[in-house]
Amino acid sequence: MAESDSITRNAKSNLAFTLMDLPAEKRMRMAQFYAFCRIVDDIVDEPGMRAQERHAALDRWEAIIEQRCQASDGIEDEVQKLVSELQLDIAPMKELIAGCRGDISPQQPKTREDLLAYAYKVAACVGITSATVMGASTAAKPYAIALGYALQLVNILRDVAEDCRKYGRFYLPADDMELFGVTRSDIQEQRYNYRMRQLLAYEAALAEKFFGDAEEQYQKLSVEDRNALIPAQAMSLIYHTILTKMQTDEYRVFERRYSVNNFRKLWFLLRARLGTVEMPSFPSLADWGFFKNSSSSDSATNKQNK
Repeated sequence: MAESDSITRNAKSNLAFTLMDLPAEKRMRMAQFYAFCRIVDDIVDEPGMRAQERHAALDRWEAIIEQRCQASDGIEDEVQKLVSELQLDIAPMKELIAGCRGDISPQQPKTREDLLAYAYKVAACVGITSATVMGASTAAKPYAIALGYALQLVNILRDVAEDCRKYGRFYLPADDMELFGVTRSDIQEQRYNYRMRQLLAYEAALAEKFFGDAEEQYQKLSVEDRNALIPAQAMSLIYHTILTKMQTDEYRVFERRYSVNNFRKLWFLLRARLGTVEMPSFPSLADWGFFKNSSSSDSATNKQNK
């Protein structure tokens, strides 16, 4: 088993689950790219490393995708070959590394624009490269960016407590927190109150906007592109359901971690696939002679029975 496949299977993520829809070769390619994303993220999050070591590890991955160093056997070699064989634009991959690098010494975004700049690096750029690896054309880029924003905003809302507790990170914009009278200590102390709910609902509305933007862009794509992006569309359905759960539950993110079970994930994968099928158009009942005659006959019979 390739190292990338092992990393993807062990991650048990929503994206890894949706990849089962892809043909074998594309599934292998996406497993390689996912493994790259997973490793880069883990370099920043795994305990036991000093900041200097984390930066050095990210520096090596930049050198690998830029083909500036000899890759070791395993995942490094797989990723280097992926970039070379698909002739990937490595700019989004470098943006991802830069975004993760920023989490080594995290700074809370001041504005929504700052938050979206971060989300572009760690999520939208992942979507851009994923779309290419899955076989979509460049026309899919606006869809990938909008969906990346939406998914990242859901992650931030869902993981407010965990990000603060485990990593000391605050992703909700400082300006938005001030607008609703929520402080960093409120999050640290997990104070669940009206102000916190209003703040989270405010950010959820932004996520909804990007889900809507993504769907609008998706419907503009060719059937070929929509077919290529079935796993991404399934991710959209999964994460929008998580968002809806939080909304319905009034954002009790300090008490539980919202998720979707595997049965529903399978259903969303099927729904995403069915959404790419162009259904045949059928004539209306009025256009069918049988129903015209039947209707006339019924009318005559009713008159005779009166």
